[in-house]
Amino acid sequence: MCDTIGIVGESALFAKNSDRSPNEPQVVECIPAARHSEKNLKTTYITVEQVPETRALLLSRPVWLWGGEMGVNDRGVAIGNEAVFTKGKYGAEALTGMDLLRLALERAETAKQALETIIALLERYGQGGNCGFDHRFEYDNAFLIMDKTELFVLDTCGRQWAYKSLPKAGISNVLNVGADADRRSEGGCDFAKKHRDPLFTYFSGAEKRRACTIADLTGEQGASGLMRTLRRHDEKAENPFARGTVSSVCMHAGGLVGDHTTQSMVVSLDGPAPLVWLTGSSTPCVSLFKPYLFGNEPVPPVFAAGDPAAQNYWLERERFNRRFIGANPPAGFYAERDALEAAFAAEAAKNAANPEAMRVLSADALRKEREFFSKWEKLIQPGGGGSARFRRYWNKKNAALGKGRPRRATA
Repeated sequence: MCDTIGIVGESALFAKNSDRSPNEPQVVECIPAARHSEKNLKTTYITVEQVPETRALLLSRPVWLWGGEMGVNDRGVAIGNEAVFTKGKYGAEALTGMDLLRLALERAETAKQALETIIALLERYGQGGNCGFDHRFEYDNAFLIMDKTELFVLDTCGRQWAYKSLPKAGISNVLNVGADADRRSEGGCDFAKKHRDPLFTYFSGAEKRRACTIADLTGEQGASGLMRTLRRHDEKAENPFARGTVSSVCMHAGGLVGDHTTQSMVVSLDGPAPLVWLTGSSTPCVSLFKPYLFGNEPVPPVFAAGDPAAQNYWLERERFNRRFIGANPPAGFYAERDALEAAFAAEAAKNAANPEAMRVLSADALRKEREFFSKWEKLIQPGGGGSARFRRYWNKKNAALGKGRPRRATA
């Protein structure tokens, strides 16, 4: 499950929560531009034809998969993908939606070119394969693809597709493009109506989450406003740390809810280089968004491709976040978090075009994050909230944390 947001116009902003198994580390890596002499490339499941050159990108990637959930490249193209539930049988092992996302970021200079790249690869190789970390999970994919000037929503079902250009969009785990598509692979059908699986779509909570993100698309809130959107909980969730909430944009697992927000990203595309805000961790409502200017040397939560410290960082933050399970974070925690982020944002607004100043800010944000979590780790008291089923769920997850699938190399 996921939610992706995009706005173009006076400002160009991208945001996404990646909702997956709560025990699945998701790392943020800088992948450099490269020239390639080899003819073929191994993705998650299949080998595809390689291109002579690939672009530099920042990719948020589940550790065992080749592709990524969200990312931005050196040309300011940003993409997020969504699991969507369609009628009929899903395809055999082919390209995953995350593979398609990474391939497009590596190969495209504009949003339109990224859109065309995904369509061409989809038609040639198809999509399919298990994308679940600790259980089997198959689906088709939707994408939000944007740069400074254009935004596209692309829906797919097998090798079929439809897309629409929009000035702003919020997408979730539901097909979006109807009879008003700009282009489609089939005749003049309502793509969403024809292909949507209504049962799985309903139980994903996607319609409610999508309505929430669309309601926030004013274009005036800036990056900080999109961070607030990514932290939104269903109004009926009195304490999401005591009950799973599939209908919340900031998704919390537990009981019958098996997905959890495991990574969050907001990108401003307005400057000379993308300014990226990252939690580097799960549960954005209790995490800090830290700034990183694309092109700078990696500073956690951003790491060089293949650095094992990336997974260790995620796990360290995750162990802190789980201290809140069954508890209710105090108001002082949120006030201090918000003050830190406001200070980061003020500095970033002054220095977004200054790589050295942004490098210093990223390092300072990391130091202050460590101090913040070290302080609150001593103050948070274990909670006993939640049903017996909820507590059993998290006891099982806690026992298995860090013992899942092995890390996959990115190259």
